[in-house]
Amino acid sequence: MARHTGDPCRNCGVELAPGAAFCVLCGAAVANRAAAPAPATVPLSGVPVGGAPSAGAPLDGRGNAVGSVTAVPGIIAVGTQLPAPLVEPRTVGVDPRLAAAAALVPGGAGRRLAAQLLDGVIPAVVLAAAMVGGLSLMSVRDDAGYRTIDFSWLAILTSIASLASLGYWIWLWLWEARAGKTPGNALLGLRTTGMDGHPAGLLAVFLRKLMIGLGSVVPVVGPLVVTVSNAWDPHGKRQGWHDKVAHTLVFNVGAGRNPLETGGIAGRESYVPAPMPAISPVGSPLPAAPAPLAVPAPDSSSAPAGIITAVPFARAAAVPPAGMPQGESSENAAPLVSSFAPPVAEAIAPQPFADDDFGPTRVRPVAAAAGLRIVFDDGRTEDIDTVALVGRNPAGYDGEMIARLVSVQDSGRSVSKTHLHVRASAEGLWVTDRNSTNGSAITDAAGRRMPLAGGTAALAAPGSRVHFGDRSFLVGGA
Repeated sequence: MARHTGDPCRNCGVELAPGAAFCVLCGAAVANRAAAPAPATVPLSGVPVGGAPSAGAPLDGRGNAVGSVTAVPGIIAVGTQLPAPLVEPRTVGVDPRLAAAAALVPGGAGRRLAAQLLDGVIPAVVLAAAMVGGLSLMSVRDDAGYRTIDFSWLAILTSIASLASLGYWIWLWLWEARAGKTPGNALLGLRTTGMDGHPAGLLAVFLRKLMIGLGSVVPVVGPLVVTVSNAWDPHGKRQGWHDKVAHTLVFNVGAGRNPLETGGIAGRESYVPAPMPAISPVGSPLPAAPAPLAVPAPDSSSAPAGIITAVPFARAAAVPPAGMPQGESSENAAPLVSSFAPPVAEAIAPQPFADDDFGPTRVRPVAAAAGLRIVFDDGRTEDIDTVALVGRNPAGYDGEMIARLVSVQDSGRSVSKTHLHVRASAEGLWVTDRNSTNGSAITDAAGRRMPLAGGTAALAAPGSRVHFGDRSFLVGGA
């Protein structure tokens, strides 16, 4: 038989959970309870916790084993070792679906081509319908041996269809510039963005369409080649020729994250406060306080009760040695106290003030953490202590904590404005490509070259060379 242990709180009367140390309603402390979880019921009999006493164990007057913990109704024993955990531990890993949903997936060449063809279906159907209607309404007349063909309806309908197509392409331009969508992109899960993952803008989308239109110099094949040119992008960005000119990216939001709705390529900003710099403890220049004077307590163990043997703060009376008459005392013996008058205070020599010989308090500066030194291909050196951005004209995101901005010269404009994000650590230099146009790579000391994926940090150990665009730098110690 068992009884529920949900006792009421003594302060507010609400029922307490088994094992609770505090009331969840009023916050009052609960006495005689453990903070760890406990079973909902306890046995009512006097059986020790953990089972019956072992055979041969000594018993007390109640029949319980000596040293055992007895379960009392309504009381949960503190410190009792449970035979097994209440809940079996379970290792929880990272859900691969969450990791896939948080990744940025570039749009493939086939999907882009299909979206481009779908975008052209509507104006093609409108123009085809206008031409069929105009041809069906075309009339032929014979006048004095001459045959006259009337193309009036064909011209009217094709003109209306052309104006409608022009309006459609203008609407398509505005929609893609602001939301990254077109009918083909919306159906196939593609989004067109700028290099930062935000809307590309009117000029960028216009340049993309202009480059595809210039490909029409080679009929049919030219626009198709320009559209799928991202398939052989050497920098791994999946950018076509028109994307490189317009500085745009195309992402597959059906297989990954949509940067237009999640704060761009960098994701939503974290608002965790930045770590405060360490403060070195400053030792006080004041000397230690002198220990208080100890007043010896008189030994009154042998004195009879009720007799005053000493006066507070008075010198102890000298006891005559053995064999000396009571009226005589030694030369060094102190006279006996004959009254209760307060003792005369001894003169204390003035002590110099502790701060007279010391100067003002000084704060010892904290030693800077050892950083890394990078040496560019033109011989220029920079010391990286914490976090820095590298590029032609680097700039951080809104609210981003950046310690340094390192600008590099590049006449060929192969380096993006904000090309790299670098962070110094004990292992080396952590390098992140900021989704640059021409990409980045790391060549280790053994000569192995590793391209960098956009937005993913990679470690460049000391002795490695980091390539960004047509420039590079060597990672070394400070």
